[in-house]
Amino acid sequence: MGRVFAIGDIHGCYNTLKTLLFDEIKITKDDELIFLGDLIDRGLKSKKVLKLILRLQKNGFNVSCLMGNHEIMLLKSIKSEVDFKHWIKYGGKETLESFKVSHPKYIKDKYLDFVSGFKNYIEFKDFILVHGGLNFEIDNPLLDLDSMAWIRNNKVDSSKINNRRIIVGHTPSTLKDIKKSLKTDRLLLDGGCVYKNKEDLGYLVALELNEMSLFYYKNID
Repeated sequence: MGRVFAIGDIHGCYNTLKTLLFDEIKITKDDELIFLGDLIDRGLKSKKVLKLILRLQKNGFNVSCLMGNHEIMLLKSIKSEVDFKHWIKYGGKETLESFKVSHPKYIKDKYLDFVSGFKNYIEFKDFILVHGGLNFEIDNPLLDLDSMAWIRNNKVDSSKINNRRIIVGHTPSTLKDIKKSLKTDRLLLDGGCVYKNKEDLGYLVALELNEMSLFYYKNID
C-alpha cells in the first residue's frame, strides 16, 4: 500500500514545498498527496506552487487539494470589488504579483479552474481531512461547507463523524503543539510556514497517515 500524505498550508512558499516533497518525503507515484488548502497568498510564489502541483497531476501523481479560506477569497474577488479589497489585505497582493497581473480576473483559466475544483473535505476510514474544521453544533457537520474553510473550533464531537478524527490546517501552530495534537481528535498540520520570522513557526508540515510519521521543513523561501 502506498503512503498517504496530508500537507499543511503552503502560502506561496514554493522552494520549501519543493524541498519537502522531493528531498525529505521523496514522493513517488505510489503515494497519495492531499494538500489541506491555503496553497496561495502571503508568500511570494503562489503561481509556482500551483504550477508545481498541476505538473505533478499531469505527470501521474495522485494529488488532491482542499479548499482553504484563501482560495475562497481569491475566487470571490474575481466578481466582487468588496471581496477584492479584502483579499488584497490578506495576502492577495503577493499572489497577483506572482502572476504579474493587477486583478485575479487576468489569471489564466487553467489556474482558476484548478482552484475552483478544490474539494471541501476528504474522508478516510479513520480521518476526515478539512482545511479549517467542522461545525459540530449541527447534526451533520459535513453539510456546513463554509465552516470547513473558516472555522477555528477546538471542539470535536467524533460521534457525529463515525468516531473519526479530523486533520486540519488553517491555524498556525508550533511544532510542539502539532506533535501533541497527533494524539487527539483534532490533528493540526499548519506549521505557519510563511511566518518564518515568528518564534516557533515557519515550518511546512506533512503527516503520513498509515504510519503516522511527521515530516517538516523550515521555510527556505
